[in-house]
Amino acid sequence: MRHFHAVVNRIANVLFAVSLVFGFLMMAHVTVDVAARTLFNAPLPGTGEITASWYMVAVAFLPLGWVTLRDQHVTADLFVARMSARRQAVVAVMTDILSMTYLVAFVWQTWISAMKNTQRGEVWEIFGGYLPVWPVRWILPVAGTVMLLAFLSRLMSRLTEPGTLEQD
Repeated sequence: MRHFHAVVNRIANVLFAVSLVFGFLMMAHVTVDVAARTLFNAPLPGTGEITASWYMVAVAFLPLGWVTLRDQHVTADLFVARMSARRQAVVAVMTDILSMTYLVAFVWQTWISAMKNTQRGEVWEIFGGYLPVWPVRWILPVAGTVMLLAFLSRLMSRLTEPGTLEQD
């Protein structure tokens, strides 16, 4: 199990690093666009489309496995905080299982969409040409799969840690 967790952690770390690169590229691209527009009245064509279709998708989805492994998702634990430790553990396990169920459907549907868009070579028309967006469609099933594996790793840890689900 430790090997599985280490592999998932390494993959999540790589995707997180890639998302940071995309975030830096987005900031640089937008900064150059604003400077070119302000100083030379010549904005970079397609900046909005590239930002929306490539950068933002990568920045939003690639880190999901990393966030899951560190249990850093936004939570509202108003009711759970008042529960006993055992009940909190049961709710955590149930939440992981429900999340994994959703992620299976998410990965399946985004995989189908990515396949279709790849086969047809999906592009967006932008000023001066076309922007291929079919490669970005693969970010969702890849990120979803890593998030699913992160939940599985976390669930296995929860279920095998001594005392996790024992009585208070």
